[in-house]
Amino acid sequence: MSRILGQPVHFCYVYPNFDAALERLAAAGIGPFYVMHSGDSVTRYRGQDMPVNISVAFVYSGDACLEVISTNGPQQNAYSEFLDRNPSGGLHHVAYLSSDFEASLKTMEEQGKPLRIVQEISSEDAGGVFEIYCEPVGVDNPIMFQLLRPGLFDSWFDAMKAAADTWDGSEPIRDARVLMASAIAKSKAATSSAC
Repeated sequence: MSRILGQPVHFCYVYPNFDAALERLAAAGIGPFYVMHSGDSVTRYRGQDMPVNISVAFVYSGDACLEVISTNGPQQNAYSEFLDRNPSGGLHHVAYLSSDFEASLKTMEEQGKPLRIVQEISSEDAGGVFEIYCEPVGVDNPIMFQLLRPGLFDSWFDAMKAAADTWDGSEPIRDARVLMASAIAKSKAATSSAC
């Protein structure tokens, strides 16, 4: 869908065993992984607010960013739904930037590729909904589309890529929140000094 939505930001794989998935990628020389565990988040899934308990890792290999997610618990969400259909896991979604979700969805519909929103994630820091997961209408076992608002996490992704570009193989598993806080603080400081 790059011809419609632009360059993908990342590709996300959902697996039932988080550690095994990271070990498999690490065996290919990919790293470092930036990991976080979310046990107190709430997402809007198929029209209902639902708790989310997941483990997430991001890693770069060259310009390609990969995300790995595993669920931790019985909650229903876009990831557990995928694993119900694909117990061994696999490619869950492809992420694209969008500054206007409604406009992106309208463009997809005009191109004959309508999408239905499955899950929305919001944050007060982001000013509301900052990412949505959508499924192609009329497709069995679809690969989802994730639309992300640009800006909020750009500096974090840049920092992860820079770390991967110079990675020497040490400390393959890292705390994502530490790098995220540092990158966002530097970005805010740079923005403030430019004003």
